[in-house]
Amino acid sequence: MEPLFETDRKYYTKEEFEREPMLVIHLAKNEIYARHGYRFADKDLHNYFMGCIWYSPTCDSGDFDDSIFNDYERANLEILADLDTY
Repeated sequence: MEPLFETDRKYYTKEEFEREPMLVIHLAKNEIYARHGYRFADKDLHNYFMGCIWYSPTCDSGDFDDSIFNDYERANLEILADLDTY
């Protein structure tokens, strides 16, 4: 399964996500973490990303350093986190 959005290569606006279902927003936000090997404690997120061929869980939450995010990811994560009420 391919990533939902190109949040690591493109700046999105809040308006571009307005018509997306809340679950998609939630997954897109967590996809940013998943790209960097974040190991999810939440079973639903874990199972979803394990179904993505590109996902390789390598880092527990306590060891994860979000400084690894690029500028696109930081900006998009801010928007998605604000919209994520799932």
